Amino acid sequence: MNINHLRYFQEVCKYNNITKASEAVHVSQPSITAAIKELENELGYQLFNRVNNRISLTDDGSSFLSKAKDFINSYDNFHRESLDIGNKTHVVLKVGIPPVLGTFMFKKFFPAFEQLHPNIRLQMFEIGTISGLKRLNEGGLDFLLGAMDDTVYPQCDSRLIFRTQFGLAVGEGSTLAKEPFASKEMIYHQPFIIFPNGSYHYTAITEHFKEHPLNIIMEASQISTIRYIVENNFAVTITYQESFDASSKIVHIPLEDPINANVSVLWRKNAYVSNAMKAFITYTSSLEDHQQSKVESFWD
Repeated sequence: MNINHLRYFQEVCKYNNITKASEAVHVSQPSITAAIKELENELGYQLFNRVNNRISLTDDGSSFLSKAKDFINSYDNFHRESLDIGNKTHVVLKVGIPPVLGTFMFKKFFPAFEQLHPNIRLQMFEIGTISGLKRLNEGGLDFLLGAMDDTVYPQCDSRLIFRTQFGLAVGEGSTLAKEPFASKEMIYHQPFIIFPNGSYHYTAITEHFKEHPLNIIMEASQISTIRYIVENNFAVTITYQESFDASSKIVHIPLEDPINANVSVLWRKNAYVSNAMKAFITYTSSLEDHQQSKVESFWD
């Protein structure tokens, strides 16, 4: 039994499919199958039921999965602690960030971080907040930068980066462009473009309009697509003021009934926080005052 076999087993459980698990860890399907068989032989019991090329956990397999997750988490903490002892020269931190945040946070914040900490490399993954939480708690990310309301995620520790509100974004030629505030009644019948389901953005906005369902004509993960559609008055959207640069022909209008969001950095609870992770948390936390002043100037 080795740590890689346990990781393969965990991936197979995640997807309930050996082929998908092999693609996720970039290991051949026969190697995954052999690792699972080796685990079962060593343990003396069956981990999976196999019926018509489909697999599902046995009761023993489910109990073993719980222990495997605990062990993998402990091993990862041990690995990070061990690296800190030797003050390893180069460290990689895996950071998830939703597309709508990445458009303005990456270029403004992260190059400066790597200048301050040249021994720490940030590996970025574009992922929605809700999907990112799942990957974070599975150990696939060290951090998640996410927008959320006052909901508490007990499986995560977090620190606030800044507080903000969503606003309505419309093209300069829109009939709404000169409105001081945007009400739900003014918005819900408009053609609407939104970030995909699985993002905090989607959940917060659709929940806000549950009594007046939006006329969603498109879900798009690329900010460039959303910008083109809004600029050309094909649809409106709700997002952060910072989502579009000053050169865009887009007007931002405060919502009459605000949607609040806390942009925070999250990491797994009970995970060992390495020196590199501490540096990243400290850096992101230092951005709060700077970013908050920009947000307040928009809404005043």
